[in-house]
Amino acid sequence: MGMLIDRLRPPLLCLALLVASPAMAASAGKAVDYQVARGPLVQALREWSRQGDTPLLFDARELAGLDSAGVNGTLPPAAALERLLQGLPVRLARSPGGIFTVRRQQAPPRQAPGPTAAPAAAAAPAVTAPDVEFAPLHVTGSRLPRTSLQATMQVDVIEREDIRRSGYGSLFDLLRHLPGMNGRPPLDAARDGDSPYLPGGAAAATSMDGMGPRATLFLVNGRRLPRYPMVSLQQGALTDLGGLPLSFVERIELVRGGASAIYGADAMAGVVNIVLRDHADGPEAMLQTGTSNQGDGAQYRVQAATGNGGAGDDWFLGIDLQRTDHVAGDRRDWHRERQRYPIGLLTRDGYYLPAYLCPSGMREDSGCWYDSSRPRSLQPASSTAAAYGHWRHDAGNGLHAHAELRASLARQRYELGPTAAALRLADGSLINHVFEEGGSVRPTIHSLELDLAAGIGRDRGDGGWEAGLGRQRSETTLSTEGAVRSARLFDAVANGYIPGFTPLDPSLSEQLFPRSRNRGRTDQWLAWWGVRHALGTLAGGTAQLATGIDLRHETWTSRPDRLLEDGELALGLPTDRRRLSTQSNAGYVEIGLPLAEPLRLDLAGRLDHDAGELSFSPRAGLRWNPSPAWSLLLSGGRGYRAPSLFERRRPPGYFGAEAIAWSPALPACAHPAGNACLVDVQVVENTGVRAETSRNQSLGAIWSPTPGLSLSLTHNRVELRNEILALRPADAGWNADTWLLDERGRLQSLRLYFDNIGRTVSRNWVLHGDYLRTSDAGQWRLSLDALHQQTLRRRERAGGRWIDLRGHATPGTAANASLHWQGARWGSSLHARYAGSTRAWPAAGNCPAAQRGNDQCSNPAQLRWNLHLDRRIGARMTAALDVLNLFDTQPVNYLPGNGGLSAGLDDPLGRYFQLTLQFH
Repeated sequence: MGMLIDRLRPPLLCLALLVASPAMAASAGKAVDYQVARGPLVQALREWSRQGDTPLLFDARELAGLDSAGVNGTLPPAAALERLLQGLPVRLARSPGGIFTVRRQQAPPRQAPGPTAAPAAAAAPAVTAPDVEFAPLHVTGSRLPRTSLQATMQVDVIEREDIRRSGYGSLFDLLRHLPGMNGRPPLDAARDGDSPYLPGGAAAATSMDGMGPRATLFLVNGRRLPRYPMVSLQQGALTDLGGLPLSFVERIELVRGGASAIYGADAMAGVVNIVLRDHADGPEAMLQTGTSNQGDGAQYRVQAATGNGGAGDDWFLGIDLQRTDHVAGDRRDWHRERQRYPIGLLTRDGYYLPAYLCPSGMREDSGCWYDSSRPRSLQPASSTAAAYGHWRHDAGNGLHAHAELRASLARQRYELGPTAAALRLADGSLINHVFEEGGSVRPTIHSLELDLAAGIGRDRGDGGWEAGLGRQRSETTLSTEGAVRSARLFDAVANGYIPGFTPLDPSLSEQLFPRSRNRGRTDQWLAWWGVRHALGTLAGGTAQLATGIDLRHETWTSRPDRLLEDGELALGLPTDRRRLSTQSNAGYVEIGLPLAEPLRLDLAGRLDHDAGELSFSPRAGLRWNPSPAWSLLLSGGRGYRAPSLFERRRPPGYFGAEAIAWSPALPACAHPAGNACLVDVQVVENTGVRAETSRNQSLGAIWSPTPGLSLSLTHNRVELRNEILALRPADAGWNADTWLLDERGRLQSLRLYFDNIGRTVSRNWVLHGDYLRTSDAGQWRLSLDALHQQTLRRRERAGGRWIDLRGHATPGTAANASLHWQGARWGSSLHARYAGSTRAWPAAGNCPAAQRGNDQCSNPAQLRWNLHLDRRIGARMTAALDVLNLFDTQPVNYLPGNGGLSAGLDDPLGRYFQLTLQFH
């Protein structure tokens, strides 16, 4: 053991490898038109490698602080690289396989002065034999080391510099503004639980291509994030992005289309891998503040980090503190409902008597009207404290060990407005009332996230192995005040209290409007082991094999308030205390076959035993490079999603006695009511719900005629089958399993639960373009990302009609374009974000007549602009100004209940100014 510790002690630098295909390495002597701007050496080396498609090995931490003069012109790669390194204290090496290595020269040992002192070494780098070990780069979408030149699956990467120039202050905002991504902000998730006034938490979640949060898998450093413990039952398990500050993120990798063969369950629509930083070039700090043009929505952020700066073991340690102010719903005039809620008595014959005690601001000549949007928060008040540490030790001979710890503590508070409810009287009349006596429903959420992982491995050329263990926890406490206690309300009515017409005895307020407290926790253990081997040499290079096992154990604990357990809160379903757990085990294999220099075939398969079910997910991918400028990609596969622990609960629903239309498919009715059957509806759990499955195909073309220009067009098709959805009373007509019959065989009750009754099909086109040009004025870059949703439809019932989802929550067309310029000291970026028009009615219905008459069936398309300016101040500080929503474009949304905006697409605060000072 002592010898092993001594062996692990000598540090070896962690190296980053940009690998090219063997064909590219063989042609490393061919001249290339390089346009690499003056600037940091690390950035220059990356551009040299990208523009020349040439393999390169270097350590960004080791080369920190060095600047290159750049290179422009048509040169062989080796000559261009030497020009980039001219005059710098570095050593250039090249392996027999053609891979270049750049290492920083260490300062020579101090010598005693004298005539025999050696002269200074020449500044020009010398090409020598390599003396380093090669560490493969793992790319999302594969477990084999490769680059975009070898990948058979399109991977979009958002680099750290792109994140900085975007101006967005949170990971959620950054992701939700990407074309094809649907955002579910905390307030939207909170109002989508069992009740709009008994929130289900406050998770910030996104999903791909309108397929829902359940079909998108989120990873951090390749590991699954734990599920948010207080979940919207209508959306299944959510992944909360609120505890991941952008200051910790190195890059974000996105894969569209299924990837279950690589990562297992939930990767049916795509994968988002969030890669965190593993080093810092010495101490750094950031101060950031922002405010809207109306003086509200202020945010404050302080970030500090440090690292090894390129010496000794690789390590990173950072903290991030953030606070955001609350923005009330009445702070924006456009935030209002066009269909308001009548307060008072509504008789069976249609007569409306306005409430005598109409709250202030609701009284009009026509009656008493309540706008539910005005008191609803536009932005919650929040504060987050997060810390992250990463350590890696290289012991030589390819052996390494690493450990990382991430923790975040968050608090959010928002308002949903006072509880609005209807009280049915004995004669069938309704009393609509807004219980302002109890104040606004004000949830407060405290969340804790912990993520600990450690592992060891060895990288040796084309092979290696790795093993690790991870422990994760997501814990949430939700306190809510302002909800209504049903039993006390009925007692008060029996004692003469008529809501809206007689005053409430103040002594009853505490009993009628109690404070509730719910708790939830998700615990997850992860373990993995994998190995890579070289299988032999084919015509196009070395065949590779990756295989291994993944283990996961998930436990979910729910501790609701006693009032919810007993079913005493209005508009809330009774909720049981639960502790559920599931175990999933998987084995995978992936083979990369370079059949010829321009042709590569990938095969992958994964066998999962998840939640008691056995699922096999295969994938095949083909890449053909018919010329240096063109690449064609074709892939297809199958995936699955096991039922989450949350879907083993009963679905949301507010049922009692329901009248369903009678048909010959139904048995005789125990309680007929005209042409309908009056039944008692129960909501129950379904322990037999099965896994969802998916099929996906992708076809893409990439055109890159010059190193500075690249265009790609990809067509994706994803089909989800056996989707888990909630049954409704109308489903009794085709689903006999929902029937409960009396002793005479007559239909008396219905049982509703989650079942595999859905099917969704998505087809889309994705366009990505990038153009880079260097001039005497600096470096210019033009980027374009666009998505056209060709098809998005769902069939929710057996034999039911297809429902067109395209253009509802998901715009048919969305695009982002950005123009960036970087000079010696100044930099600027102009971003344009376009979201096409959407339909202003629910997907399963038609546009209401009132909206048709006012030409409000379509929400207009939105084009918003963001501006970023930055300037280097000295050698260690940068100042930046971001203006989001530059022209103060206001949301327009006619869908009733939305309050004039689409929460996942629109920016509710208007023009927003953000100032950042970065010390490094």
